[in-house]
Amino acid sequence: MFDEPKVMFWPVGTGDSTTVAVQNGIVLQVDLRDLHSAGDADDDHAALVDKLVENLPTVNGKPYLSTFALTHPDKDHIQGFHDLLDRVTIGEIWFTPRVFIENDQDLCDDAVAFKEEAERRVQETINSGGDVGAGDRVRLIGYDALLKEDHFVGFPEDRLTVPGNSITEIDGVDYEGDFNAFIHAPFAEETDGDRNNTSLCMQVVLGDNPSKGGVLLFGDIAYPRLRKIIDTTKEAGNEEYLAWKVFLAPHHCSKSAMYQKEGDKEVLKQDILDDLAEYQVDGGVIIASSEKIPLQNASGENPPHAKAKKRYEEIADGGFLCTHEDGEDGEPLVFDVSDGALDAPEVAQADAARKLADAVDDARGSDSPPSEQVGYG
Repeated sequence: MFDEPKVMFWPVGTGDSTTVAVQNGIVLQVDLRDLHSAGDADDDHAALVDKLVENLPTVNGKPYLSTFALTHPDKDHIQGFHDLLDRVTIGEIWFTPRVFIENDQDLCDDAVAFKEEAERRVQETINSGGDVGAGDRVRLIGYDALLKEDHFVGFPEDRLTVPGNSITEIDGVDYEGDFNAFIHAPFAEETDGDRNNTSLCMQVVLGDNPSKGGVLLFGDIAYPRLRKIIDTTKEAGNEEYLAWKVFLAPHHCSKSAMYQKEGDKEVLKQDILDDLAEYQVDGGVIIASSEKIPLQNASGENPPHAKAKKRYEEIADGGFLCTHEDGEDGEPLVFDVSDGALDAPEVAQADAARKLADAVDDARGSDSPPSEQVGYG
């Protein structure tokens, strides 16, 4: 399963679990939701820890995961971590400082387990002057001022990545040319407040050319931070790091990515959709990591949101997919890599072709073209 470069989006309910295979056996896991660890899953939910244990390479008699990256410590992004830590050796972890600000009573048990492991690795790194091996490695993602805080005094600068820079190293090995994770956020002022706003956001590319389009993983951010990421990246002249072949819909296809409250009204922010459409590459695919998306939502209902799906379908030339609607039961949506670019799975190609055919049929049924952009727009 992890023998060649690919990106996998797992059906884990309304939550995130993304696996990036960089090379044979070199795996980056971004977030984790394993309902099976709590006995809460149906058969169509992936038993992800079991899948990792079965498919990861074995080192010193134990399954070995190169790197685990946490976008933010909400339960739907960290559930099952304690089980993973017990059963798998994790070479390196990436995290933002948000996990150190929370009181333990505000975190789920798995988030507490992650926090304790992060704290252990930070202290081990400080005590050794940065000379740590597999199982103790850690990368802090944030700003230089963090190193002046009590938690991080003495933490080596080369284990800190400031947003606006790339990571090409995984678990002590540099994979430049084959892997690039450009860090977009969190921003310097967003080390506390709403946990979603502090999400680790990045573009991951399996190749040497970000302009070919990678996967955008933006955690649970809403419109204001998405707007800021795009504006900041444009101003820095780094627009190639906005190019996407796959866009994981923030916050599990929440309408908060493109709708914003203005007074008593919920206003569509078309600017963000226009920008996302501009930066997609060769028929981009948008993924909702969620349960089946309803035809409509009641007021105040949690994501996934039907309104967001509709907006995304308007801009995703390569199709819109949901992990619990478009894959086989318990299996991930898989994007392989060809010549440094992600390839859409057959189900996405079929979805895009279907939408194009529907648009043609609609047009034939009237004297006017389709009223909405559909398919290869």
